[in-house]
Amino acid sequence: MKNEELQVDIVDYGSNFEGIAKHNNKVIFVPQVLHGEKVDIKIIKETSSYSIGKKLNILKESKRRAEPFCDVYTRCGGCSAQHIEYLEQLKIKKNNVKVLLDKYKVEYGTLKNTIGQGLPYYYRNKVQYPVSVDKDGKNIMGFYSKNSNNIIENSCCYIQDRVIDMLAKAIFDILDKEGLKGYNRQTFQGDIRHILIRRGYHTGEVMVVLIINNKDIFDEKSFVKITNKIIALNSNIKSVFLNLNESKTNEILGDKLLKLYGEDYILDKIGDYKFYISPKSFFQVNTLQAEMLYETLKKNLKLKKDEVLFDLYSGVGSIGIFLSDSVKSVHGIEIEKTAVDMANLNLQINDVKNASYIAGDVKDKIVEFKKENIKPDVIVVDPPRKGLDEKSIEYILEFNPSKIGYVSCNPSTMVRDLKLLSNKYEVVSITPVDMFPHTAASECVCVLNIKESTEK
Repeated sequence: MKNEELQVDIVDYGSNFEGIAKHNNKVIFVPQVLHGEKVDIKIIKETSSYSIGKKLNILKESKRRAEPFCDVYTRCGGCSAQHIEYLEQLKIKKNNVKVLLDKYKVEYGTLKNTIGQGLPYYYRNKVQYPVSVDKDGKNIMGFYSKNSNNIIENSCCYIQDRVIDMLAKAIFDILDKEGLKGYNRQTFQGDIRHILIRRGYHTGEVMVVLIINNKDIFDEKSFVKITNKIIALNSNIKSVFLNLNESKTNEILGDKLLKLYGEDYILDKIGDYKFYISPKSFFQVNTLQAEMLYETLKKNLKLKKDEVLFDLYSGVGSIGIFLSDSVKSVHGIEIEKTAVDMANLNLQINDVKNASYIAGDVKDKIVEFKKENIKPDVIVVDPPRKGLDEKSIEYILEFNPSKIGYVSCNPSTMVRDLKLLSNKYEVVSITPVDMFPHTAASECVCVLNIKESTEK
């Protein structure tokens, strides 16, 4: 019952690192508590199938509890696991994958330990700070609080690159002093919606994108003074862009882009390979762990020099290019034409001759490969959070590759897809990789081999 106070034992974790208790055969989700703790809670939400509780007191504390290092942790929506020792976070992420595998009854060979990050701080190479106004009309910048559009200001974000974090605050001060107003998400009024900054981990190159809501100032002339002040902040700022987004949605970037200064791209590296990054490019936000992710994929696939590899949902080509030196050829498909253009640029700067990328929907373009009689020995997929669509799975099965590498940013849809592939393929290994320390998110590298009984 809502507002009821209870004393409960935390018996498990949910998928978002919340604690799970049970009372009268109903599950209660309790944020910021650990497995094994005994706590006093207050029910703040009640549904027919579950309740949500708020922690009041910890009566028995877990030895795995850690002191949060961020002073706005309990209010900010960015992190969900700072109260848990890092090694315990890694164990929970592995167990969350196991729970899903058991739920879907997926047979698998090895579920490996989560690969953690040596220094799990300051790892994000991209920040998107929302800019708004408070109740007094004062400009504010920060991150959204949990389950709301309220912005929580912070003095330091411990998961953002430090240079990016400091630059964002300096740029906010410039915009504020120049009289630009933050975006009001209730009235849809205001000038500045977001400050987006990307920084190459290995190169130090910086890109700044100012996302505005006001088409009347969407021109270079309006931002000459601001642009000059921004580029004076750091000699590694290689480009400054203006992006217009007048939509009333939560989309961060709009369609219209204007370069105010510098280069079209910045550069960074994953392993020995260089990659161009544009304002709208998808690029892994944790560069060091991306290298670990790709190395794990390469090692576990056991690639051969005579194999043909299909790279589906290929983005800017980072996975296919990383694997290109281990196979005969790489053929990539990506729905976003701008990403394909970037992929082909990335082929050029890395002097990769055995790969090509085309734009289109995977389920459509894969038919063209069939018509041209291009058959893969290996298929690598890195789908969006929604996972693979049914047609793509159907065509993958028809192509009959000997191996599949599945890179997932959503274990739930990954396990669903593994189940659909399991009649023909055996799941050899699953390796969780902690791309986002101190959050509930993780990625997985799965390798599937064709079953001998189904091999043609």
